[in-house]
Amino acid sequence: MSDDQRISIWHFGRRRRIARWLLSGLLLLSGSATSAEDAETPWPPAGENVVKVIQGKELLRVPESVMAAREKPGAAEFTVAEHPPVVTLAFHSQLGTNAAKRRLWSSWGDICVADDGKAYCGIGDHGNDVGGDARCFVYCWDPQRKVLEQVVDMNRVVPPQEGQPAWSKIHAKIDAGPDGMIYFSCTLNDGNRAKLPTHKWNDGLPGGQLYQFDPKTRRTVAFASLPARRCTATSLLDRQRNVWWCNLEAGEGNALYALDLKTRQPIFQAPDGSLGFNRNFTLARDGSIYFNGTDSLMKWDPKTKQSVTLKAKFENSPGMRCSTGETRDGHIYGVTHSSSQLFRYSIAKDELTMLGPNWLSGSYTAVCELSPDEKYLYFLPGSHGGAFKDGTPIVRYEIASGRRDVLAFLAAATESATDYVPAGTYGIKLSADGKMLYGNFNGHPSDRIRPKTMKPNGFGLCAFAAIQLPD
Repeated sequence: MSDDQRISIWHFGRRRRIARWLLSGLLLLSGSATSAEDAETPWPPAGENVVKVIQGKELLRVPESVMAAREKPGAAEFTVAEHPPVVTLAFHSQLGTNAAKRRLWSSWGDICVADDGKAYCGIGDHGNDVGGDARCFVYCWDPQRKVLEQVVDMNRVVPPQEGQPAWSKIHAKIDAGPDGMIYFSCTLNDGNRAKLPTHKWNDGLPGGQLYQFDPKTRRTVAFASLPARRCTATSLLDRQRNVWWCNLEAGEGNALYALDLKTRQPIFQAPDGSLGFNRNFTLARDGSIYFNGTDSLMKWDPKTKQSVTLKAKFENSPGMRCSTGETRDGHIYGVTHSSSQLFRYSIAKDELTMLGPNWLSGSYTAVCELSPDEKYLYFLPGSHGGAFKDGTPIVRYEIASGRRDVLAFLAAATESATDYVPAGTYGIKLSADGKMLYGNFNGHPSDRIRPKTMKPNGFGLCAFAAIQLPD
Protein backbone atom coordinates (compact mmCIF):
# COMPACT_ATOMS: atom_id res chain seq x y z
CA MET A 1 0.00 0.00 0.00
CA SER A 2 1.41 3.38 -1.03
CA ASP A 3 1.59 6.46 1.20
CA ASP A 4 -1.08 8.10 -0.98
CA GLN A 5 -3.39 5.16 -0.40
CA ARG A 6 -2.83 5.34 3.36
CA ILE A 7 -3.54 9.06 3.36
CA SER A 8 -6.67 8.44 1.30
CA ILE A 9 -7.88 5.81 3.77
CA TRP A 10 -7.19 8.12 6.70
CA HIS A 11 -9.08 11.02 5.08
CA PHE A 12 -11.98 8.72 4.25
CA GLY A 13 -12.25 7.65 7.92
CA ARG A 14 -11.92 11.29 9.00
CA ARG A 15 -14.75 12.37 6.68
CA ARG A 16 -16.95 9.63 8.11
CA ARG A 17 -16.27 10.75 11.68
CA ILE A 18 -17.04 14.37 10.77
CA ALA A 19 -20.27 13.28 9.07
CA ARG A 20 -21.31 11.35 12.18
CA TRP A 21 -20.53 14.37 14.36
CA LEU A 22 -22.59 16.69 12.12
CA LEU A 23 -25.44 14.19 12.05
CA SER A 24 -25.50 13.92 15.84
CA GLY A 25 -25.59 17.75 16.02
CA LEU A 26 -28.57 17.89 13.65
CA LEU A 27 -30.37 15.27 15.72
CA LEU A 28 -29.81 17.32 18.85
CA LEU A 29 -31.18 20.48 17.21
CA SER A 30 -34.22 18.63 15.88
CA GLY A 31 -35.00 17.08 19.24
CA SER A 32 -34.46 13.54 17.94
CA ALA A 33 -31.71 13.05 20.51
CA THR A 34 -31.37 14.43 23.99
CA SER A 35 -27.58 14.56 24.30
CA ALA A 36 -24.32 13.72 22.57
CA GLU A 37 -24.09 10.64 24.78
CA ASP A 38 -27.17 9.22 23.03
CA ALA A 39 -25.46 9.26 19.63
CA GLU A 40 -23.60 6.05 18.79
CA THR A 41 -19.85 6.41 19.25
CA PRO A 42 -17.83 5.14 16.27
CA TRP A 43 -15.78 2.08 17.25
CA PRO A 44 -12.93 1.52 16.62
CA PRO A 45 -12.40 5.26 17.11
CA ALA A 46 -9.84 5.39 14.29
CA GLY A 47 -12.55 4.43 11.80
CA GLU A 48 -13.32 1.35 9.71
CA ASN A 49 -10.51 -0.41 7.79
CA VAL A 50 -7.83 2.04 8.89
CA VAL A 51 -4.21 0.96 8.51
CA LYS A 52 -1.40 2.94 10.15
CA VAL A 53 2.37 2.61 9.67
CA ILE A 54 4.64 3.37 12.64
CA GLN A 55 8.39 3.63 12.25
CA GLY A 56 11.37 5.64 13.43
CA LYS A 57 13.79 5.92 16.33
CA GLU A 58 11.00 6.55 18.86
CA LEU A 59 10.38 2.80 18.75
CA LEU A 60 13.82 2.30 20.36
CA ARG A 61 13.39 4.80 23.20
CA VAL A 62 13.71 3.10 26.60
CA PRO A 63 10.96 4.23 29.03
CA GLU A 64 12.03 5.72 32.36
CA SER A 65 10.15 2.98 34.22
CA VAL A 66 12.28 0.36 32.47
CA MET A 67 15.50 2.28 33.18
CA ALA A 68 14.62 2.20 36.89
CA ALA A 69 13.52 -1.46 36.89
CA ARG A 70 16.69 -2.72 35.21
CA GLU A 71 18.74 -1.44 38.17
CA LYS A 72 16.95 -3.70 40.65
CA PRO A 73 18.91 -6.71 41.95
CA GLY A 74 18.33 -9.83 39.87
CA ALA A 75 16.81 -8.02 36.90
CA ALA A 76 17.69 -9.58 33.56
CA GLU A 77 20.05 -7.53 31.40
CA PHE A 78 19.03 -6.51 27.90
CA THR A 79 20.29 -4.55 24.93
CA VAL A 80 18.29 -2.40 22.53
CA ALA A 81 18.41 -2.98 18.79
CA GLU A 82 20.22 -0.45 16.60
CA HIS A 83 17.54 -0.33 13.92
CA PRO A 84 13.77 -0.14 14.57
CA PRO A 85 11.21 -2.37 12.88
CA VAL A 86 8.38 -1.08 10.70
CA VAL A 87 5.00 -1.61 12.38
CA THR A 88 1.77 -1.79 10.39
CA LEU A 89 -1.26 -1.51 12.66
CA ALA A 90 -4.86 -2.36 11.74
CA PHE A 91 -8.01 -2.16 13.85
CA HIS A 92 -10.70 -4.86 13.98
CA SER A 93 -13.85 -3.48 12.38
CA GLN A 94 -17.49 -4.56 11.85
CA LEU A 95 -18.10 -4.92 15.58
CA GLY A 96 -21.86 -4.41 15.38
CA THR A 97 -24.13 -1.73 16.78
CA ASN A 98 -23.13 0.30 19.83
CA ALA A 99 -19.72 -1.38 19.79
CA ALA A 100 -18.14 1.26 22.05
CA LYS A 101 -20.51 0.33 24.87
CA ARG A 102 -19.88 -3.41 24.76
CA ARG A 103 -18.30 -4.65 27.95
CA LEU A 104 -14.74 -5.50 27.06
CA TRP A 105 -13.33 -6.00 23.58
CA SER A 106 -10.41 -8.36 24.06
CA SER A 107 -8.29 -11.13 22.53
CA TRP A 108 -7.25 -14.19 24.56
CA GLY A 109 -5.94 -16.85 22.20
CA ASP A 110 -2.96 -17.59 20.00
CA ILE A 111 -3.08 -16.74 16.31
CA CYS A 112 -1.95 -18.66 13.22
CA VAL A 113 -0.24 -18.07 9.90
CA ALA A 114 -1.67 -20.27 7.16
CA ASP A 115 0.35 -21.90 4.40
CA ASP A 116 -0.57 -19.05 2.02
CA GLY A 117 0.96 -16.49 4.42
CA LYS A 118 -2.32 -15.04 5.68
CA ALA A 119 -2.72 -14.60 9.43
CA TYR A 120 -5.88 -15.38 11.43
CA CYS A 121 -6.85 -13.94 14.81
CA GLY A 122 -9.93 -13.64 17.00
CA ILE A 123 -11.56 -11.15 19.37
CA GLY A 124 -14.69 -11.05 21.51
CA ASP A 125 -16.59 -8.58 23.66
CA HIS A 126 -16.65 -10.56 26.95
CA GLY A 127 -20.36 -9.80 26.94
CA ASN A 128 -23.43 -11.37 28.53
CA ASP A 129 -22.58 -14.91 27.48
CA VAL A 130 -25.10 -16.72 29.69
CA GLY A 131 -27.84 -14.34 28.53
CA GLY A 132 -27.01 -14.92 24.88
CA ASP A 133 -25.82 -11.36 24.18
CA ALA A 134 -22.14 -11.64 23.29
CA ARG A 135 -20.08 -11.14 20.13
CA CYS A 136 -17.12 -13.13 18.86
CA PHE A 137 -15.29 -12.74 15.53
CA VAL A 138 -12.39 -14.17 13.50
CA TYR A 139 -10.29 -11.92 11.23
CA CYS A 140 -7.84 -12.54 8.42
CA TRP A 141 -4.80 -10.35 7.70
CA ASP A 142 -3.76 -10.37 4.06
CA PRO A 143 -0.09 -9.29 3.92
CA GLN A 144 -0.26 -8.59 0.19
CA ARG A 145 -3.27 -6.28 0.33
CA LYS A 146 -2.50 -5.06 3.88
CA VAL A 147 -6.12 -5.51 4.90
CA LEU A 148 -7.58 -6.91 8.14
CA GLU A 149 -10.94 -8.44 7.22
CA GLN A 150 -13.63 -10.01 9.38
CA VAL A 151 -14.28 -13.52 8.03
CA VAL A 152 -16.33 -15.15 10.81
CA ASP A 153 -19.19 -13.77 12.91
CA MET A 154 -20.07 -16.47 15.44
CA ASN A 155 -23.60 -15.16 15.88
CA ARG A 156 -24.16 -16.12 12.24
CA VAL A 157 -22.56 -19.53 12.68
CA VAL A 158 -24.58 -20.18 15.85
CA PRO A 159 -27.73 -18.04 15.51
CA PRO A 160 -28.89 -16.61 18.84
CA GLN A 161 -31.83 -18.36 20.50
CA GLU A 162 -33.70 -17.44 23.64
CA GLY A 163 -32.02 -19.03 26.65
CA GLN A 164 -29.03 -20.28 24.64
CA PRO A 165 -25.53 -19.07 25.63
CA ALA A 166 -23.43 -17.03 23.20
CA TRP A 167 -19.68 -17.23 22.61
CA SER A 168 -17.79 -14.23 23.94
CA LYS A 169 -14.13 -15.08 23.25
CA ILE A 170 -11.63 -17.38 21.56
CA HIS A 171 -9.11 -18.47 24.16
CA ALA A 172 -7.74 -21.62 22.54
CA LYS A 173 -5.43 -21.48 19.53
CA ILE A 174 -6.50 -20.78 15.98
CA ASP A 175 -4.79 -23.34 13.75
CA ALA A 176 -4.29 -23.90 10.03
CA GLY A 177 -4.84 -27.55 9.18
CA PRO A 178 -2.95 -29.56 6.57
CA ASP A 179 -6.18 -29.54 4.53
CA GLY A 180 -6.02 -25.74 4.17
CA MET A 181 -8.90 -25.21 6.61
CA ILE A 182 -8.78 -22.96 9.68
CA TYR A 183 -9.78 -24.57 12.99
CA PHE A 184 -10.79 -22.84 16.21
CA SER A 185 -12.95 -23.27 19.31
CA CYS A 186 -14.88 -20.57 21.15
CA THR A 187 -15.59 -20.28 24.85
CA LEU A 188 -17.42 -18.29 27.51
CA ASN A 189 -16.13 -15.51 29.74
CA ASP A 190 -15.13 -18.37 32.06
CA GLY A 191 -15.24 -21.81 30.47
CA ASN A 192 -15.32 -23.51 33.88
CA ARG A 193 -18.87 -22.20 34.31
CA ALA A 194 -20.17 -24.20 31.36
CA LYS A 195 -21.48 -26.93 33.68
CA LEU A 196 -23.66 -24.55 35.68
CA PRO A 197 -27.45 -24.93 35.26
CA THR A 198 -27.67 -21.28 34.22
CA HIS A 199 -26.18 -22.23 30.84
CA LYS A 200 -29.02 -23.72 28.78
CA TRP A 201 -27.21 -25.91 26.27
CA ASN A 202 -29.19 -27.82 23.66
CA ASP A 203 -28.75 -30.54 21.05
CA GLY A 204 -27.49 -28.04 18.47
CA LEU A 205 -25.08 -26.43 20.92
CA PRO A 206 -24.25 -29.01 23.62
CA GLY A 207 -21.22 -27.03 24.84
CA GLY A 208 -17.85 -26.26 23.31
CA GLN A 209 -17.34 -27.09 19.64
CA LEU A 210 -14.50 -27.19 17.14
CA TYR A 211 -15.28 -24.94 14.15
CA GLN A 212 -13.87 -25.13 10.64
CA PHE A 213 -13.52 -22.12 8.35
CA ASP A 214 -12.97 -22.69 4.63
CA PRO A 215 -10.94 -19.78 3.16
CA LYS A 216 -12.13 -20.64 -0.37
CA THR A 217 -15.87 -20.72 0.26
CA ARG A 218 -15.68 -18.45 3.35
CA ARG A 219 -18.08 -20.84 5.08
CA THR A 220 -17.81 -21.81 8.75
CA VAL A 221 -19.30 -25.03 10.12
CA ALA A 222 -19.48 -26.77 13.48
CA PHE A 223 -16.92 -29.47 12.70
CA ALA A 224 -17.22 -31.46 15.93
CA SER A 225 -18.62 -31.12 19.44
CA LEU A 226 -16.67 -31.50 22.66
CA PRO A 227 -18.20 -33.62 25.43
CA ALA A 228 -21.41 -31.96 26.57
CA ARG A 229 -21.19 -28.95 28.88
CA ARG A 230 -17.41 -28.70 28.45
CA CYS A 231 -15.35 -25.85 26.95
CA THR A 232 -11.68 -25.25 26.28
CA ALA A 233 -9.22 -22.39 26.63
CA THR A 234 -6.12 -24.35 25.57
CA SER A 235 -5.45 -26.31 22.40
CA LEU A 236 -2.86 -27.25 19.79
CA LEU A 237 -2.89 -29.01 16.45
CA ASP A 238 -0.60 -31.89 15.53
CA ARG A 239 -0.49 -31.22 11.78
CA GLN A 240 1.64 -34.27 11.01
CA ARG A 241 -0.91 -36.68 12.50
CA ASN A 242 -3.97 -34.49 11.93
CA VAL A 243 -4.95 -34.59 15.60
CA TRP A 244 -6.43 -31.66 17.54
CA TRP A 245 -5.65 -31.57 21.25
CA CYS A 246 -7.33 -29.51 23.95
CA ASN A 247 -7.88 -29.29 27.68
CA LEU A 248 -11.44 -29.92 28.79
CA GLU A 249 -12.74 -27.43 31.34
CA ALA A 250 -15.94 -27.49 33.42
CA GLY A 251 -15.62 -31.08 34.56
CA GLU A 252 -14.34 -32.35 37.89
CA GLY A 253 -10.90 -31.03 37.04
CA ASN A 254 -8.86 -30.55 33.87
CA ALA A 255 -8.44 -33.31 31.31
CA LEU A 256 -6.52 -33.78 28.06
CA TYR A 257 -8.69 -34.56 25.04
CA ALA A 258 -7.75 -35.50 21.47
CA LEU A 259 -9.82 -35.47 18.29
CA ASP A 260 -8.93 -37.15 14.98
CA LEU A 261 -9.68 -34.57 12.28
CA LYS A 262 -10.10 -37.25 9.62
CA THR A 263 -12.81 -39.18 11.44
CA ARG A 264 -14.06 -36.31 13.66
CA GLN A 265 -14.00 -38.82 16.50
CA PRO A 266 -12.22 -38.56 19.89
CA ILE A 267 -9.19 -40.79 20.23
CA PHE A 268 -8.22 -39.97 23.81
CA GLN A 269 -9.81 -38.46 26.93
CA ALA A 270 -7.88 -38.40 30.20
CA PRO A 271 -9.57 -38.68 33.59
CA ASP A 272 -10.79 -35.41 35.07
CA GLY A 273 -8.25 -33.88 37.41
CA SER A 274 -5.22 -35.54 35.78
CA LEU A 275 -3.96 -32.27 34.27
CA GLY A 276 -2.63 -29.51 36.51
CA PHE A 277 -2.14 -25.92 35.38
CA ASN A 278 -4.20 -25.91 32.21
CA ARG A 279 -3.02 -22.97 30.10
CA ASN A 280 -0.22 -24.68 28.19
CA PHE A 281 0.99 -28.00 26.82
CA THR A 282 3.30 -28.78 23.95
CA LEU A 283 4.01 -31.28 21.21
CA ALA A 284 7.17 -33.33 20.68
CA ARG A 285 8.35 -34.51 17.28
CA ASP A 286 7.21 -38.10 17.91
CA GLY A 287 3.66 -37.02 18.76
CA SER A 288 4.09 -37.00 22.55
CA ILE A 289 2.26 -34.33 24.51
CA TYR A 290 4.10 -32.70 27.43
CA PHE A 291 1.81 -31.05 29.96
CA ASN A 292 1.68 -29.72 33.50
CA GLY A 293 0.72 -32.41 35.96
CA THR A 294 -0.58 -31.76 39.43
CA ASP A 295 2.93 -31.99 40.88
CA SER A 296 5.46 -32.28 38.04
CA LEU A 297 5.80 -32.34 34.26
CA MET A 298 3.92 -35.19 32.57
CA LYS A 299 3.97 -36.86 29.17
CA TRP A 300 1.29 -38.53 27.08
CA ASP A 301 3.00 -41.38 25.21
CA PRO A 302 1.61 -42.05 21.71
CA LYS A 303 2.91 -45.64 21.80
CA THR A 304 1.19 -46.72 25.01
CA LYS A 305 -1.65 -44.16 24.86
CA GLN A 306 -0.94 -43.51 28.53
CA SER A 307 0.28 -40.58 30.60
CA VAL A 308 3.48 -40.93 32.62
CA THR A 309 4.93 -38.74 35.36
CA LEU A 310 8.36 -37.25 34.65
CA LYS A 311 11.03 -36.31 37.17
CA ALA A 312 11.28 -32.68 36.01
CA LYS A 313 9.50 -30.22 38.31
CA PHE A 314 8.96 -26.47 38.09
CA GLU A 315 9.95 -24.97 41.42
CA ASN A 316 7.94 -21.94 42.60
CA SER A 317 5.58 -22.29 39.65
CA PRO A 318 2.62 -24.48 38.63
CA GLY A 319 4.37 -25.10 35.32
CA MET A 320 4.66 -23.92 31.73
CA ARG A 321 2.63 -20.86 30.70
CA CYS A 322 3.96 -20.85 27.16
CA SER A 323 6.33 -23.08 25.24
CA THR A 324 7.76 -23.98 21.87
CA GLY A 325 7.50 -27.34 20.23
CA GLU A 326 10.51 -29.67 20.28
CA THR A 327 13.58 -28.26 18.56
CA ARG A 328 15.74 -30.28 16.19
CA ASP A 329 18.24 -30.89 19.00
CA GLY A 330 15.56 -32.22 21.36
CA HIS A 331 14.67 -29.27 23.58
CA ILE A 332 11.54 -27.35 24.56
CA TYR A 333 11.82 -23.67 25.51
CA GLY A 334 9.31 -21.47 27.24
CA VAL A 335 8.26 -19.28 30.15
CA THR A 336 6.88 -20.46 33.47
CA HIS A 337 3.63 -19.30 34.98
CA SER A 338 3.68 -17.00 38.00
CA SER A 339 7.50 -16.83 38.35
CA SER A 340 7.95 -15.84 34.66
CA GLN A 341 11.29 -17.61 34.23
CA LEU A 342 12.72 -18.76 30.92
CA PHE A 343 13.37 -22.50 30.82
CA ARG A 344 14.88 -25.21 28.64
CA TYR A 345 13.70 -28.80 28.92
CA SER A 346 15.76 -31.68 27.54
CA ILE A 347 13.48 -34.47 26.31
CA ALA A 348 16.23 -37.12 26.18
CA LYS A 349 17.50 -36.36 29.70
CA ASP A 350 14.14 -35.38 31.24
CA GLU A 351 16.04 -32.41 32.60
CA LEU A 352 14.80 -28.89 33.29
CA THR A 353 17.17 -25.89 33.19
CA MET A 354 16.08 -22.45 34.36
CA LEU A 355 17.48 -19.54 32.29
CA GLY A 356 16.57 -16.55 34.44
CA PRO A 357 13.75 -13.98 34.32
CA ASN A 358 12.25 -13.52 30.89
CA TRP A 359 12.17 -9.71 31.23
CA LEU A 360 13.57 -7.52 34.02
CA SER A 361 12.50 -9.31 37.22
CA GLY A 362 9.94 -11.44 35.38
CA SER A 363 6.77 -10.49 33.52
CA TYR A 364 3.68 -12.58 32.75
CA THR A 365 3.99 -13.97 29.22
CA ALA A 366 1.28 -16.05 27.57
CA VAL A 367 2.90 -16.90 24.24
CA CYS A 368 6.37 -17.31 22.70
CA GLU A 369 7.61 -18.10 19.23
CA LEU A 370 10.70 -19.95 18.01
CA SER A 371 12.41 -18.56 14.92
CA PRO A 372 12.52 -20.85 11.85
CA ASP A 373 16.30 -21.28 12.23
CA GLU A 374 15.79 -22.08 15.96
CA LYS A 375 18.31 -19.45 17.02
CA TYR A 376 15.89 -17.09 18.75
CA LEU A 377 12.86 -17.07 21.02
CA TYR A 378 10.47 -14.14 20.56
CA PHE A 379 7.99 -12.97 23.18
CA LEU A 380 6.13 -9.88 24.38
CA PRO A 381 6.05 -9.71 28.20
CA GLY A 382 3.09 -8.22 30.04
CA SER A 383 0.39 -10.22 28.27
CA HIS A 384 -2.49 -9.45 30.62
CA GLY A 385 -2.82 -5.77 29.79
CA GLY A 386 0.24 -4.54 31.67
CA ALA A 387 2.81 -4.43 28.88
CA PHE A 388 2.38 -0.67 28.33
CA LYS A 389 3.81 0.00 31.80
CA ASP A 390 7.13 -1.25 30.39
CA GLY A 391 6.61 0.40 27.01
CA THR A 392 5.22 -2.81 25.41
CA PRO A 393 8.61 -4.33 24.52
CA ILE A 394 9.29 -6.90 21.81
CA VAL A 395 11.98 -9.20 23.23
CA ARG A 396 14.21 -11.56 21.28
CA TYR A 397 16.15 -14.12 23.33
CA GLU A 398 19.25 -15.55 21.64
CA ILE A 399 19.38 -19.22 22.63
CA ALA A 400 23.14 -19.74 22.18
CA SER A 401 24.27 -16.72 24.22
CA GLY A 402 21.31 -16.05 26.51
CA ARG A 403 21.23 -12.41 25.37
CA ARG A 404 17.95 -10.51 25.50
CA ASP A 405 17.47 -7.90 22.77
CA VAL A 406 14.59 -5.45 22.74
CA LEU A 407 13.61 -4.90 19.11
CA ALA A 408 11.11 -2.14 19.91
CA PHE A 409 9.11 -0.41 22.63
CA LEU A 410 5.72 -0.11 20.95
CA ALA A 411 3.58 1.82 23.44
CA ALA A 412 4.67 5.46 23.16
CA ALA A 413 5.32 5.49 19.41
CA THR A 414 2.02 3.76 18.64
CA GLU A 415 0.01 6.04 20.91
CA SER A 416 1.62 9.10 19.34
CA ALA A 417 0.79 7.92 15.83
CA THR A 418 -2.63 6.35 16.35
CA ASP A 419 -4.11 7.32 19.77
CA TYR A 420 -3.91 3.62 20.62
CA VAL A 421 -1.93 2.03 23.47
CA PRO A 422 -0.91 -1.60 22.72
CA ALA A 423 -0.90 -3.26 26.11
CA GLY A 424 -0.28 -6.97 25.78
CA THR A 425 -0.88 -10.01 23.60
CA TYR A 426 -1.87 -13.66 23.83
CA GLY A 427 -1.10 -14.32 20.17
CA ILE A 428 2.08 -13.91 18.12
CA LYS A 429 3.44 -15.75 15.09
CA LEU A 430 6.41 -15.41 12.73
CA SER A 431 6.10 -15.62 8.98
CA ALA A 432 7.64 -18.69 7.33
CA ASP A 433 10.83 -16.77 6.51
CA GLY A 434 11.08 -15.27 10.00
CA LYS A 435 11.09 -11.69 8.72
CA MET A 436 7.63 -10.66 9.87
CA LEU A 437 6.22 -10.91 13.40
CA TYR A 438 2.43 -10.80 13.71
CA GLY A 439 0.65 -9.92 16.95
CA ASN A 440 -2.97 -9.53 18.00
CA PHE A 441 -3.06 -6.89 20.73
CA ASN A 442 -5.23 -5.95 23.64
CA GLY A 443 -5.07 -2.27 24.51
CA HIS A 444 -6.99 0.92 25.16
CA PRO A 445 -7.41 4.30 23.46
CA SER A 446 -5.36 7.28 24.62
CA ASP A 447 -6.94 9.52 27.25
CA ARG A 448 -7.81 12.07 24.59
CA ILE A 449 -10.47 9.85 23.01
CA ARG A 450 -11.08 7.19 25.66
CA PRO A 451 -14.74 6.85 26.73
CA LYS A 452 -15.39 7.68 30.37
CA THR A 453 -16.64 4.17 31.01
CA MET A 454 -13.40 2.57 29.78
CA LYS A 455 -10.45 2.25 32.14
CA PRO A 456 -6.87 2.68 30.86
CA ASN A 457 -5.98 -0.85 31.98
CA GLY A 458 -4.92 -2.46 28.71
CA PHE A 459 -8.32 -3.71 27.55
CA GLY A 460 -11.28 -2.42 25.57
CA LEU A 461 -9.78 -1.91 22.11
CA CYS A 462 -7.97 -4.53 20.01
CA ALA A 463 -5.56 -4.09 17.11
CA PHE A 464 -3.52 -6.33 14.84
CA ALA A 465 0.13 -5.60 14.11
CA ALA A 466 2.38 -6.77 11.28
CA ILE A 467 5.94 -6.03 12.42
CA GLN A 468 8.67 -6.12 9.80
CA LEU A 469 11.81 -7.09 11.69
CA PRO A 470 15.12 -5.38 10.85
CA ASP A 471 17.83 -7.51 9.26
